[in-house]
Amino acid sequence: MTDVEQSVNWTTDPVELPGVDPADPPTELVPGQLWHGGCPVDFAWVRETGIDVVLDLADADAYPPADDIEGLTYLKCPLEDGDDLPDPAVTLRLAELVAGLVREGRQALVHCTFGRNRSGLVVTLIVRELLGLSGRDSLEYVQERRDRAVNNEVFATWLTSLPQPS
Repeated sequence: MTDVEQSVNWTTDPVELPGVDPADPPTELVPGQLWHGGCPVDFAWVRETGIDVVLDLADADAYPPADDIEGLTYLKCPLEDGDDLPDPAVTLRLAELVAGLVREGRQALVHCTFGRNRSGLVVTLIVRELLGLSGRDSLEYVQERRDRAVNNEVFATWLTSLPQPS
């Protein structure tokens, strides 16, 4: 392995931070349509499952190996998990985009680094679009299915304020 290969932050590698539990395996939120996960991403599993759309919200310096995403619709939009809400227009549009692909018969995995907040924010919005639920009901739906999803209070507060999609 070259020095460059060793310094790349691959989304296929586990991420370890002191005091932070590793990501759980992907959770199927909407059967046969939508999964929620973190790193590492097992692209062999992605293909075996029939997933053909991957929305990667992990840090800007985290990448999948190019061969792993060949043939997939791979979307990279790094979001930050912090005290500020990521641009609502961007997150809503991402959710609409992925929900539209799912409605066309595609299967999607949305992931960030630990599969909790950034991906939880966006999958909650996708569930809202797909199932026509309010933000509050969508958040409950996601949290009932994935442990520790959307534990960022700023994200959760905004999500619960959203009405059903029109």
